[in-house]
Amino acid sequence: MNKIVFGLQKGGVGKTTTVISAGASLAKQGRRVLLVDCDPQANLTTSCLIEPGSTRYSTYDLFKNSRMRIADTIVSTEWNFDLIPSNIVLASAEVELVGAFQREQVLAEKFRSLEGLGYDYVLVDSPPSLGLLTINALAACDWVVMPVQCQLLSIMGLQAFIDVIELVQKVNHQLKIAGVLLTMYDGRTAISREVEQNVREILGDLVFKTRIGSSTALSTIPKRGPIQFWEPRHTVSQQYDAFVEELVSRVHA
Repeated sequence: MNKIVFGLQKGGVGKTTTVISAGASLAKQGRRVLLVDCDPQANLTTSCLIEPGSTRYSTYDLFKNSRMRIADTIVSTEWNFDLIPSNIVLASAEVELVGAFQREQVLAEKFRSLEGLGYDYVLVDSPPSLGLLTINALAACDWVVMPVQCQLLSIMGLQAFIDVIELVQKVNHQLKIAGVLLTMYDGRTAISREVEQNVREILGDLVFKTRIGSSTALSTIPKRGPIQFWEPRHTVSQQYDAFVEELVSRVHA
């Protein structure tokens, strides 16, 4: 079972879109996939066409209740992957975790019971911050993918996130960087080309060869679900499939 967290402390970089698209691509390959929404904004939950707060349990219950079984929080979706949903009450977990025992490893402890559930991949969507929810997500996973929007503000936050990863690696020795994914790329603009050049010069092979282009189609995912299922021939759908091929090869190398 490969546990992969998608994170960057800047919002709007295509993180949630990448999580659901990667999950859909893996599910279409016949892999058993679980998505975990660790963001109080619950955009991943909404993108799975599940109303936040409509399920009996959520990720908040994993953090709040030490006796909560992770299997009880899982819901099915119509796209052959499962989800642990989120809702806005998860925001209070940041405060409640401050005094918790081993507060950085609450989610990691819950994830141990996933081993017997038969999942091939667990994909975690983390919030756009460097708080305890993000730290928990990093501490619970084996790999981290950093989606970076092709804008200067995104790459400015990249090093700060890598610094946090290095700190978490002292606790979670299994955590490795799978790579940086360039999103919202438009080769017609100088800024996209400049960002790509800078990131590749600094991080080299850590940057995925695949780039995800800008497309208005991606903005309809919260209303229609993963693009691979309703427009599999779309350019960005194929780009996400190509990214997943790269990702799989890296985590199995």
